[in-house]
Amino acid sequence: MKKLLFVFLLGIAFAFTSCDKSDDSVKLIGEDEISITNVASVIDTEVAIANVMTEVDYESDMFTLEESSTKSGGYGYRLRNLAELYKRWRCYQNDLGPEVTIEEGDNDGFPMTITIDYGDGITLRNGRVISGIVTIVVSAPPRIDGAMREFTYQNFKVDSIGIAGYKKVVFSGESGVSRKFEHEYDLNFTFADETEVSCVGNKTKEWVEGLDTSYDRADDKIHITGQDVFVDSENNEFKKEIADYLARLGTCKYIVSGIVVYSQNGEEFARVDFGAETCDDKAVKTTADGEEEITLGKHRHGRNK
Repeated sequence: MKKLLFVFLLGIAFAFTSCDKSDDSVKLIGEDEISITNVASVIDTEVAIANVMTEVDYESDMFTLEESSTKSGGYGYRLRNLAELYKRWRCYQNDLGPEVTIEEGDNDGFPMTITIDYGDGITLRNGRVISGIVTIVVSAPPRIDGAMREFTYQNFKVDSIGIAGYKKVVFSGESGVSRKFEHEYDLNFTFADETEVSCVGNKTKEWVEGLDTSYDRADDKIHITGQDVFVDSENNEFKKEIADYLARLGTCKYIVSGIVVYSQNGEEFARVDFGAETCDDKAVKTTADGEEEITLGKHRHGRNK
């Protein structure tokens, strides 16, 4: 079993004057100039992970970001009703959703533990299949600054990619037209070919559209920013920066726009452009060898693949 270790760190400053997608003067270093054995493998694996995690985050948000005002029945009561609505409305094929249980704490219902059980597999409207269990501990109503959600995963998969470990999300503000969340995580990913990837990371996600239609994901849009450092089992170290924010639409299972830049030792070796908000499974990868269209969600490893 080949094991890759990816360590993600947010907040490391690196100056990429080449990050503007309109800059055609970028010189990308080739594989013979860097220690990474296979650029295609690095990019395909990282993009596949990013895709499944945007789905996991979106799905969890649906069950934990209900309005926190003091309506009749309390927050826990409304979440139970919300879970039933999501089973029947717009979210799952055949109107079959996960089983949701809620345990309330002693302090006005908090901390609250929400367990979402997808069993052997639930198919989303966008075609992804989620299985297993995610447990979420909520510290306070979701619109309070500093409110924290802690996630753990058990026998959990999105399509064929297994996910285990811990994730924390903190609400960091609402402007009236958007909501912002800070993400930290320590996770393991297992692919169908038994490749394993461990990640520790930070991201900022801002929900910018669809806030006033809680039960309909069709008009939702989320912006994702951040920058990462990766280290694999062969001690290759490289960096990833979201140079132009990534956009996620509620009805599409792939990132629809944005640019990601990869570098090693301060030299860029690849970038991926997700396009201009068209919902498809394609993106354009640019390396020293030129441009190549890639299929999102595809995973490969090995020097000659």
